[in-house]
Amino acid sequence: MNQITFKVRGNDVTVGLGAEAGQLQLNAMEPVIAQACVESLRLLTSGCEVLRTRCVDGITANQDVCERYVHNSISVVTILNDYIGHRAGDEVGREAVKTGRSVRDIVLERGLLDEETVDRLLALDNLTCSR
Repeated sequence: MNQITFKVRGNDVTVGLGAEAGQLQLNAMEPVIAQACVESLRLLTSGCEVLRTRCVDGITANQDVCERYVHNSISVVTILNDYIGHRAGDEVGREAVKTGRSVRDIVLERGLLDEETVDRLLALDNLTCSR
């Protein structure tokens, strides 16, 4: 894909120079402009197809690992700020970074929210765009 992008960028320079060198309405550079555009389109189409079939198709997410990343991210504290306050959220975030513990555990330990509320607020549907 890098080689394709280098070639397409070169073709873009060709198109720009060809357009700049055109004489009034009689642009003698139209053939090279058209050739560079068509070549770029073919290269990009082919490159995207190869990338899809050899690198993207068949990729699956490890849901357990992804959920762990979400729940162990200190950024989830922002969803709690309306309920525990910004200052408490800042303190919880700092402690989570310092200790490596989850925001959920620290909020429950400090008694800032009850378990049901924390679990409802930190549910994956609230933390992702899958609503």
